[in-house]
Amino acid sequence: MDEKFDLESIDKTFTRFKIGAKLNAKVIAKLKSGLLVNIGGKKDGLIPYSEEENKAIENVKVGDEFEAIIISTKDESGAIILSKEKADSIRKGNELVSGLKVGDVCEIIIVSSGKSGLISKLGSFEVFVPFSQISCTKVDNNLQNYVNKQFKATVLEIDLMRMKIIASIKAYEEKTKLDAETAFFNSTFENKIVSGKVVRFVDFGAFVDVNGVDCLLHNSEASYEKDKKASDVLELGKNYDFRVIKIDRENKKVSLSYKVLQENPLTQKIKNLKIGEVINGEVVKILPFGAVIKFGDNIEGLLHIKEASHYYVKNIYEVAKVGQKLDLKIVDIDLEHNKVSLSLKAMQEEPEIIKLAEQSKTIK
Repeated sequence: MDEKFDLESIDKTFTRFKIGAKLNAKVIAKLKSGLLVNIGGKKDGLIPYSEEENKAIENVKVGDEFEAIIISTKDESGAIILSKEKADSIRKGNELVSGLKVGDVCEIIIVSSGKSGLISKLGSFEVFVPFSQISCTKVDNNLQNYVNKQFKATVLEIDLMRMKIIASIKAYEEKTKLDAETAFFNSTFENKIVSGKVVRFVDFGAFVDVNGVDCLLHNSEASYEKDKKASDVLELGKNYDFRVIKIDRENKKVSLSYKVLQENPLTQKIKNLKIGEVINGEVVKILPFGAVIKFGDNIEGLLHIKEASHYYVKNIYEVAKVGQKLDLKIVDIDLEHNKVSLSLKAMQEEPEIIKLAEQSKTIK
């Protein structure tokens, strides 16, 4: 009987050994360059050692069988090159896809990009992230910059027939942000100390990311020095501790203070003062009930109208005028509120008539 060419068998053989084909491999030897495997009949292939492959074949023994994928039909020696790691990855991806449903979250590594979006692989499935679903923040127009990066994405559609999945990184980010906001507002209260990262500066202060929630640090709460802004005190991208000073849960707004966790320079200055100490100060403001006196290293104290004279004074400007210099005695120091009380009458000798009146009260 004459031999005939079996074109169908030849075509199957050609198809079987093309790049990307998955087939069964049996380990027949461990060489210095990698694993020598039989891939059917008299055909052998090689799985070269590499960082990725070594993890996949570390426990493989001669005689073991497993699936492998052809990654090259010819190397320098003419051998077929295979990968167990890629076959394992596809198998795991297919297992993952089999349990996926719309709304689930999956981890993807971007393998390529096009004008309309990003492409990844989950096993034998192609995962497509449309441009509009890349992020809930600003999208880099050079989509190539996303390639080889890992993301979490929410499944929007699964097409089993075409083996395609449409996913959204943006939807995952929005859900994560909403969950973070809910957790934050459920556990945060006024006066709580929180840690946050400075994410951007604005004219009126800075926005701080606290567990995924944007909180406001107003310039007035950045420093005790009135002329300093948040950008003068803090650095972009750095973490700091803050105190929550106001929460508007309805509008999801949070106000922070940085300065209240720092020692007020004024407090240290006032600590160095002593009751009974005499100071020389300048009247800088007149109030209905007294005068504000500036002295020393920009310390302000109050001369209350009751401390202006031993005699009755109806209006403080009878004894003090803006710009006037006065010698005054410190009669009280309130460190908690950084207040200094001053007295003018303590610098004056008590009138004889007042002394007699006091003595008369004592005798009675």
